[in-house]
Amino acid sequence: MICHMPFLIGAGQSPPEKLDEAALALANAWGGAFMRVSTSENPQKILQTLPNNEGLVQLFGDGAITQPNGGSWLEALGAWRKPSILMVLHSLSGGDLPGLAAAYVALCKVLSVPLIGIVQVGGSWDPELRRMDGLPWCGWIPDNGEKDLLVGNDFLKKHESSLDEVVFHLRRRLFRVQLL
Repeated sequence: MICHMPFLIGAGQSPPEKLDEAALALANAWGGAFMRVSTSENPQKILQTLPNNEGLVQLFGDGAITQPNGGSWLEALGAWRKPSILMVLHSLSGGDLPGLAAAYVALCKVLSVPLIGIVQVGGSWDPELRRMDGLPWCGWIPDNGEKDLLVGNDFLKKHESSLDEVVFHLRRRLFRVQLL
């Protein structure tokens, strides 16, 4: 099996602390190496030196922003065929999610980014509502508010089954992407 380090991409300019907590919790449940890369770094240089390990890479910043040398991180991920996971911060009341999820899925399709799926960060998880939009949702990582989602934290242990389910769905979809 080909070993990939999928990229965790935040949709738009999400508050970094919320995505950091969720990315760290997901990385701990995923296992393997965990790297953090800023969108201010040159994607070509990073992608050339990326280790062929098991694990995840968190991309800080908006991956759709055009780089000074031309192109964006999303374009580079598509060109290099790097599997990616979209993380969407729940920010609207009433259970709705911002249109960023649909917009980023469409952008990933246009740029040929191998999108594994989408993970909702925070808010309440409504699988029926998520299925209705036709997007590749793989689950939900709860938001802990004031506390961190660190390993050993009671909150993380309480929601460990949710993280395990998310990882299960993501790994299954990653396997399908690798077969294409």
